[in-house]
Amino acid sequence: MAVLMNERIVCRGGSGSVKFFAWTASVVLHLMVLTAFAVFKFSQCEARGRERGSPMGSVSRVRKPARAAPVIPKPKVKNSAGEQSIKDADRLLNSNQVLFAARPASQDLVDLVKAAHSQSISSLSSGAGWRQGIEFFGSVAEQRKVCYVVDCSGSMKGVFGRVREELKESIVKLQADQYFYIIFFGGDKLYECGDGRLLRATGQAKSAACDFVDSVRPAGRTNAVAGLERAVQIRDAGGVGPSVVYFLTDGFELADENAQSFSRIIANLRKRFAPESRINTIGFWPQSSDREMLEAIARQSGGEFTFVAGRRD
Repeated sequence: MAVLMNERIVCRGGSGSVKFFAWTASVVLHLMVLTAFAVFKFSQCEARGRERGSPMGSVSRVRKPARAAPVIPKPKVKNSAGEQSIKDADRLLNSNQVLFAARPASQDLVDLVKAAHSQSISSLSSGAGWRQGIEFFGSVAEQRKVCYVVDCSGSMKGVFGRVREELKESIVKLQADQYFYIIFFGGDKLYECGDGRLLRATGQAKSAACDFVDSVRPAGRTNAVAGLERAVQIRDAGGVGPSVVYFLTDGFELADENAQSFSRIIANLRKRFAPESRINTIGFWPQSSDREMLEAIARQSGGEFTFVAGRRD
């Protein structure tokens, strides 16, 4: 009996040790599994956190700059005709410089208007920057209405080419608000550009006048009286005559008795038809007596005489 009880105790003690060992092993195994699972989850979370990146993180990644593509210069293009090429780009103004350059100094608007007004009056009075006049063989007349009276007699053949070019140049330089008329005299005839009325100096009128000048050929005798008599009777649409008459000749073919009264005849014609007109005379290498006549005509009308050393064509 005692032996049997000892065996049961031994058996109970052995089964209890086995159960304790089994529970211990199970707990350790579960702890290991849980630890492994926790480590695995933690590593996944860390990996996801690295991939997503947290905006609040203090660590920032520095990306390497992408390799820049090579810069290819623009091809050079030749400017077409009429375009102005810019050779020095550094001289161009940027927007700030343009605005600064266009911005006036700190002045009142009234002061600017007064300055501009006074400048325009000064320019008009002095003739600087604005000039409205006529120029023919160096003789200048600050007038708006002109009549050219030009000798085209046979004696002008040697110099007529020069006269033709000077006359066309004078006409071309006229402004659109000026008026002109042309009379050639020679061979006891008058050749006129117009119908007795001063022509407005438009582009079309000046072009037609130049063609007319080119068509005239010197021939015949001189008839200066008829040319000047016609000139002082020319009028514009308002009935006003020319302000200045340019009278050009190389000399007169007058008898002694006619020479004495020639200047008086011209003075009477001017007084009758155009008392306000000035006659500027131009002598092409005239003889002394002809020069004196031209000077007298200019002096009586308040005009001027111009002597030209004739260059033969």
